[in-house]
Amino acid sequence: MAEMLTDLLQNIYKRIAQLGASIQTLNESLNQLNTNIEEKISNLTEKLGEFSNEINVTQTKHIDAMKEIGSVTTKELKIIQEGLGLDALKNLIKKLEEFSNLSEGILNQDTVNLLLSEAIDSVKVLKESLNKEEVVE
Repeated sequence: MAEMLTDLLQNIYKRIAQLGASIQTLNESLNQLNTNIEEKISNLTEKLGEFSNEINVTQTKHIDAMKEIGSVTTKELKIIQEGLGLDALKNLIKKLEEFSNLSEGILNQDTVNLLLSEAIDSVKVLKESLNKEEVVE
């Protein structure tokens, strides 16, 4: 019976030892898993930083490219505008508007009547002058 009890205790001890070894193995596996997770998180953080930097660089390049395109397009439109004579046309329209405004002032009824009156008087004076010359001859 003592021998059975000793065998039973040895079996229990072996089982406890196996359980301890399994717990130790599990602990090592958990530590490795934690290490792997930390490495993955670190790599992910690093990649996100690089990605963010790439986005900033790309964004800046796109903005610069758009500014350059806008600047070149504006210059080209000015060249086309000058080539088509749009500036000259605008100036012509402005001059015609000024002429029109001036004409309205000059050609109002009172001014026209005064000019006609002066023209008629001049024609009368000229006619009288011619008549006098004919009489003198």
